[in-house]
Amino acid sequence: MSKRVLLSGATGLIGGELMLVLAGRGVYSTAVVRAADAGQARQRLLERLHKSSLWKAEFADMVSAEAGDVTEPDFGLGAAVIQSADVVLHSAANTSFKPGAGVYPINLKAAGQFATILKSLRPSQRGFFVGTAAVTTEPRGVITEDQPFAGYANDYIASKRDAETSLRAAGSPFISLRPGIVLARGIDDAKLSRNMLWSIPVMAELGDVPLDPLARLDFAPVDFIANAFAEVLLKSDLKHDCYHVSTGEDSMTFKALAETLTASMPGIGKLVMRGRDYVPTPKFARQRWMYQALEPYLPFLTADVVFSNVRLRGEIGAAAIAPAPSSYLRDMLASFSLSDAVRQMYTP
Repeated sequence: MSKRVLLSGATGLIGGELMLVLAGRGVYSTAVVRAADAGQARQRLLERLHKSSLWKAEFADMVSAEAGDVTEPDFGLGAAVIQSADVVLHSAANTSFKPGAGVYPINLKAAGQFATILKSLRPSQRGFFVGTAAVTTEPRGVITEDQPFAGYANDYIASKRDAETSLRAAGSPFISLRPGIVLARGIDDAKLSRNMLWSIPVMAELGDVPLDPLARLDFAPVDFIANAFAEVLLKSDLKHDCYHVSTGEDSMTFKALAETLTASMPGIGKLVMRGRDYVPTPKFARQRWMYQALEPYLPFLTADVVFSNVRLRGEIGAAAIAPAPSSYLRDMLASFSLSDAVRQMYTP
């Protein structure tokens, strides 16, 4: 495979795994890394890649790093670096759910710089933007890529909505990849693992929670997401300019998810799903703290949406079929304690 991929966000969750998947396919990739110089950029990149179970020593020759900053013109890169790539993917983002974290202006500024890069690409080069399927969480049910943006939006989701809108308005062609909830399977890093998976032991401990047992939750492990990304990036022709990279119509209900975990996580038997409109009344300080920790995640847990991946299946076939949660959730949940979960959820 002769293609070369240039990407931002390689020290994050999806970008790092994508570089390793590409290396496994013989594809060279270059990461834009925020650093003082090229040496520090490579050090930061390799530190991230070594945390993955996908890492192999021979991949060191397949990956490279350039010092840059996605909020600067051309991401702080020389024109030759951008022009050397067949594919340019913008995946970097501040993903904090925490109010006041400055997410929105950072992500919008980076999108503006990416719009300029897209304008400079030759016809043979292709640009990809990594958004999030959560830009549309209403109406409830199965959501397709062509539905208008709607539903709950924290600063992160709002930044992704407006970034994609501004990129479309700029006029240069690109493909948007919108993952659902991504779980950090195979990555030894608590910060990267900080996502809605932490909510499961917290909810099991609380007992009564505002969930609908028949509502579905669309999540998948990061290695599946990275493999699907690679399939799309390396495909010569694509029928659409936007794809949900998700579990899609195969997503599980909360009831089925709880039943899957019962054998390995007996505490989940205490979980009582009271419906999305249930308003908890904590009796003790510990319960109040735990509900507060859950609060940033509840709009996503109670959304009851599935992000259709019919388009993705049409492009990459079986590679778009996510693994069954029973094949990995038990091991992931066994890797941290309840106190770990509360601590991580307090720092979203």
